Amino acid sequence: MGMAASQARLLSITARLTNNENSGQSISYSKQRLADQTQQITNEYNEALNATKLTVLTGFNGAEANYTDISYNLMTGLEMAENVKQYVVTDTKGRVLVTPKIAEAYEKSNGNYNQFLANMGYSQADITVQKTYTNIEDRTDEQAAAEQKIHEAWDEYFATVGINLGDAEHDFGFGWVETYVQGGDVNNQNDYAIGQGYATYTKVDENGYYVDKDGNPAYITNADGDYIDTDNNIIATDVYSDATLNNTAYSRKYFDENGTLIPYDVASDGGSTMDSYSSDITDNPNYTFKLYEADGRTEVAYDDYSDEALSKRVVDESKLVYEPINYEGTTEESRDLYDYAMALTEAYLRTNDAKAQDDPTRYKVEYNMDSTLGLQTAADAENAGVLTYYRNIYDKIQSSGYFTYTTTPAEVDENHIYAGVGTGTAGNVQKSPLEDNATFEAALRDGTLRLEYYSTTENAFKTTTISEDTCIQEVEDERAIARAESKYTQDMQDLENKDKKLDLELKKLDTEHSALQTEYDSVKNVVDKNVESSFKTFG
Repeated sequence: MGMAASQARLLSITARLTNNENSGQSISYSKQRLADQTQQITNEYNEALNATKLTVLTGFNGAEANYTDISYNLMTGLEMAENVKQYVVTDTKGRVLVTPKIAEAYEKSNGNYNQFLANMGYSQADITVQKTYTNIEDRTDEQAAAEQKIHEAWDEYFATVGINLGDAEHDFGFGWVETYVQGGDVNNQNDYAIGQGYATYTKVDENGYYVDKDGNPAYITNADGDYIDTDNNIIATDVYSDATLNNTAYSRKYFDENGTLIPYDVASDGGSTMDSYSSDITDNPNYTFKLYEADGRTEVAYDDYSDEALSKRVVDESKLVYEPINYEGTTEESRDLYDYAMALTEAYLRTNDAKAQDDPTRYKVEYNMDSTLGLQTAADAENAGVLTYYRNIYDKIQSSGYFTYTTTPAEVDENHIYAGVGTGTAGNVQKSPLEDNATFEAALRDGTLRLEYYSTTENAFKTTTISEDTCIQEVEDERAIARAESKYTQDMQDLENKDKKLDLELKKLDTEHSALQTEYDSVKNVVDKNVESSFKTFG
């Protein structure tokens, strides 16, 4: 029994030694892994010490250049365009990356530049005067000047498309140009509304008369064809021009209501001239006079209406022909002239709200995306930069297409692409470069996104790269290095703590191993002696 017990004890100690050795080996492997991790952390730290970032010139403080970390909003923003140069970001197909707001403004503009500007809160109109009068006699000099400017703007456009309305459209104040909603009743002023890119004008004949759709004069007349005013008063009939009346070579003869010649009243002024009639005669509306040549026999023809009388004609607006001034050009110059003339027209016929009334350089139009705000116009010189900025963006979208990042599913058509965040579309990125600066910089570095700048000498956007552009520089990323140092220190501390813990476990195993080995040797010695004694007994 003693021998059996010793052998069992020996086997138990042997198993414990094996476990001890296995544990020690496992800890050794762990320490090796710690060593590997230490080397990896060190390598990452050393690499991080070389971290760089892209910065872009944003202006100067005296002679000192100011650089800021690159980002989409910074690169493509108005401040950059005004202080340095205007950039756009494109994909590999040349489509320009825009914000969702610009994408929506363009989408809703339906190719109308004025409407695109209005959707962004601006107008290229450079007048501050508004039409407030109903009767032409109430028109101010400022309003007349604004109307003349608008007429000239339309004339410039018409010239590019071969339309010549002559000077007649200037005769009736501003009646020839209005704007209205398509489908509205153009004969009812209340139905006029700015929008849809339409204006109207009236037709005139070869003599400059306003005419109806059948070519007949559109002025108000009575049953006899006499021009009358809104109170049915005849404006003038059977009159002579001032030039005729003031000609001293002509003489007058008066006739009564029956057409009988009235003899001269030589006693009226004590003289004997041909034109000596009493005031009773000259002021009697029942009497008429005729002018004769100096011989007193040849009658001078009537001048139907004097210039003064004609100027008082009243147009019957129900007879006028209103037609939309649709864009009929084919060139960029023609389109620009059309848009400018339309912008002036809209501004002059604008509808006001409180803010627009407080600031004459602002006005509201119906298609403004934010209808509670008036538009800022080119009448304010401070808006020149932003108008140029949006003009360039609009032209770029028109020529190259556009895309943006939104939270909606990706949509693709022939002109543009909406890339949903995380869909992998337009660069296979998981974050929007519009918002995430690291994603934006990475996309520029790997070529997924590209840069173009507006050349004022060539009036077009030109391709550039982060390595070629003199406004972009790569510098040491101090913040990244500081973060790397902090991470390195923390990681190394964690590894050191783990290593110390493993060392304590190894020391404990070594102590346990020594004790087990001593016990093992002692028990084995006993077993060996028992075996030797047994062989002697049975030998």
